Amino acid sequence: MDLMPWRDVLIGLNTVEGLQASHLSVLKRLYEREGMASLRNPGFLVEQAALRGKLAQRIAETDIEAVANKENWDVASLGLKVVTIEDPDYPLPLKEIYSPPPVLYMRGRYVSEDMNALAIVGSRQADYRGKSLSRALSSSLAKRGVTIVSGLARGIDTQAHLGALEVGGRTIGVLGSGFKRFYPRENEILGERIGTQGCVISEFPCAWMPAPRNFPRRNRIISGLSRGVVVVQAAKRSGSLITARLALEQGKEVFAIPGPPESPLSRGCHALIKQGAKLVENVGDILEELAIPLGEYEKTHSSKPELRGVSAILYRHLGFEPVHIDELCEISEVDPKDALPALLTLELSGLVVHLPGQMFARKDTD
Repeated sequence: MDLMPWRDVLIGLNTVEGLQASHLSVLKRLYEREGMASLRNPGFLVEQAALRGKLAQRIAETDIEAVANKENWDVASLGLKVVTIEDPDYPLPLKEIYSPPPVLYMRGRYVSEDMNALAIVGSRQADYRGKSLSRALSSSLAKRGVTIVSGLARGIDTQAHLGALEVGGRTIGVLGSGFKRFYPRENEILGERIGTQGCVISEFPCAWMPAPRNFPRRNRIISGLSRGVVVVQAAKRSGSLITARLALEQGKEVFAIPGPPESPLSRGCHALIKQGAKLVENVGDILEELAIPLGEYEKTHSSKPELRGVSAILYRHLGFEPVHIDELCEISEVDPKDALPALLTLELSGLVVHLPGQMFARKDTD
């Protein structure tokens, strides 16, 4: 009996809506015993593989060989790599989640260092503070050898990826669509850049469109790849909270950064904190909770990091008495658009405390 390689069959089956990883072992046994005919007979699949009728019908109606050939052609033309759950370079953390994706499409490489990963997620409608905070937090963690995982969405996700990239760190982006339907389109260039310093991953066939039902599936991969999830800004009803819930179900840590009580973007984070998420004031809160070993960056720096540029100017003009950001900008002669990102970086370094009403002060670090 002349059989296609099971790997190609798996790529074809991955295009069938509703197929789960739990179905694969029995389908593989049937295929190796009976050949392609076993996958073209819906009654046989219901009886022998205990599949539901509609799923069995979808499998039987799929021209697996033609679909696999088309997928392999798309993968080659896009410069991607296909990794199946049976391959040795399949990300180990994903094998441990419920219903791991049978097939992953990748741009770039997943490496062993990526086991030390943290997800940073949040609102697509994030404000300037949230975006700056996401970027600063990501940079600080990436400097310490932590791989940053996020969903390549607008807002918090985009800034998390950029923060890791700008310090030469690794980052992983997870798509809710196929690579030929990259979403959001404006982040396609960012995705190419991530592929050189990490990888972009999708479980969806190349031509699959983004759809609302795809994103909870994407979110389980984001949390599955990570040791914990940090929510930076989120409304009360937010996809980021789905990622946090999935992380808890997977036994991962959940962190949340509080914000101004009056802001709708703070409500999701505050709700998580009330439910037991760890409140994050600086990057040390995350490193301590996850017992992340300090990388060479940390070993070669003193407990008080060397400050340069805008951060150094602002810190020099700050005292232990709170001062409004506008007054601080005036006395330091720093442009307000440059001040907030620098202050948030100082806050994450544990040197500055951010108080209500856009007030800032030095933090007693003794």
